[in-house]
Amino acid sequence: MWTRRRRASLGLVVCGVVAVASVAHARSVAIEERLPPSDASAEQVLRVYLRAATMHDCTVTEALTADRGSKDLAWCGGRHPSSWFDHHPDLVSYRHIGAASHVGAGATGTVAEECIPVDITETNMTGSDPGTLPGWQFCFRHTPDGWRLTDEGYG
Repeated sequence: MWTRRRRASLGLVVCGVVAVASVAHARSVAIEERLPPSDASAEQVLRVYLRAATMHDCTVTEALTADRGSKDLAWCGGRHPSSWFDHHPDLVSYRHIGAASHVGAGATGTVAEECIPVDITETNMTGSDPGTLPGWQFCFRHTPDGWRLTDEGYG
């Protein structure tokens, strides 16, 4: 038999579940609104990606990375380290976005890419001193969701 106390408890549980579902839905809508449309050019996607990286918006940088399972490729300097000794690269600033170059599938070994050079200023990158890296390449491939980051670096 349901008592008044049990009904009130059940009501609170239902309200809590609805609130959690609403927040989860709002977060998914919020990320979709921050991503470029699927028909955006590789350069437009890069600009959204770079803004997100400098703002430490890990959700956007990871969403714009082709292999979402590999968070190492997505710039996210604001991510909390998993240990005291981890260093995550931090994209401090960028400028001089160059022209995209097409890299054929034969050269990549997989699918064609668009690579775009950018002068970036970084810190905490393994194998590099903090500072400016002129002509750093961001390479994107076209997916059903639009252009997504697949590789970066020199060469």
